[in-house]
Amino acid sequence: MKKFKKRYFFLIIVLIFGIWNLSWYAITTIKYNKYVEAIPKNKWGLHFIEKDDGYIYSVKKPDYLSFTGNLAVANNDKQEMLIVWPLITGGYEYGFRLQKDGLAYEIYVDENLKPVSKDATNKVSIQKVEEYKDELEALRSKADKMWDLN
Repeated sequence: MKKFKKRYFFLIIVLIFGIWNLSWYAITTIKYNKYVEAIPKNKWGLHFIEKDDGYIYSVKKPDYLSFTGNLAVANNDKQEMLIVWPLITGGYEYGFRLQKDGLAYEIYVDENLKPVSKDATNKVSIQKVEEYKDELEALRSKADKMWDLN
């Protein structure tokens, strides 16, 4: 009888793990399908492309059993980047990365490109978002056009 219980327990664990894997695969494949269609894999197997306008676009699908991936639009000449995290439940979270004068700034912004509460008390974050508002809006516009984020 103990052998039967051990096998039954092992079978339940294997089934749960299998269901988790299938769920992860289905959710991430469905969620990221439209993003990777817009940017097919390059010769190195990455979803990465540089357009003639100088902007770089990339898609990072979630790692194994993770649900967090991202989309990125960058202007390497100006060292500015918008990172978009698609949420499994719908919607997006945004981050702005900026490198100027040897310093790097990473600022979470909302859909209106305003610093979110984590950064709202940080005067430097608010200043940088205001200072680079046009660049940030250009990156957001490029992301919207590439992946239809609206």
